[in-house]
Amino acid sequence: MAVIYLRIQADGYKYGKCFIRDDLVIEYGNLRELRECDAVIGEITTPSSINIKFVVNGIFLHFLLNELIYCSNYRKRFVRYYCPNGLGVNTILFELQNTNNQIIDYKWNERINYLVREKCELEHALSWLSTLGGAFSALGDYFDNFALVAGKISYHQLILAIRMGDPTIASRCKLYFSLSLIQRHKFKLARRIIQTEYNEAKDAVIVDSRLVKMCLGIWSKLQYEQQKHRTARKPKRL
Repeated sequence: MAVIYLRIQADGYKYGKCFIRDDLVIEYGNLRELRECDAVIGEITTPSSINIKFVVNGIFLHFLLNELIYCSNYRKRFVRYYCPNGLGVNTILFELQNTNNQIIDYKWNERINYLVREKCELEHALSWLSTLGGAFSALGDYFDNFALVAGKISYHQLILAIRMGDPTIASRCKLYFSLSLIQRHKFKLARRIIQTEYNEAKDAVIVDSRLVKMCLGIWSKLQYEQQKHRTARKPKRL
């Protein structure tokens, strides 16, 4: 059975290996992986020397490998051409070189451009909501309706933070929401949120000291407001 090994390297660094037959193409890291593959039948013989060498650029090699993987007719012709006897093992070494002209991937550029613009708009909206939420939160100490609006703003900030994929900002938004709960005297739920965020911030791989201090600061406010609320509820003695 005709077998071809493709080896890809550049400046002595090996980028990959492929095993090619009429009926399949397998990428592998070493010969043990190749032998363990269920699709390979029969004894595999490691070639002792390199038979053919080509100097190509990465663009050409990319399209060549795609044709070998997805086009069975081209793969059969390729194997028969480089193994004319139909038996044995041949090795083809592809030495990569830099291309004179790079291909512009317009489709990928459109996707990245969309993601960048979306990221900018999300950050702009998050900054605007942060300013607005801070104003309502400051008034929330005196008026319940302002505290309620501040909580709604924190909720929308949390949605944006999750969409941006930033766990630190998301954690801060939850703490802002807990601050709104404290102002509305919903201490039990606020305590649960603060404790959860504090434990996650403290046990994170990279500890954000500002986030930890923020948790401690809001926890102090929770204790103060809770004690103040208990004192206000006690009946005054004459």
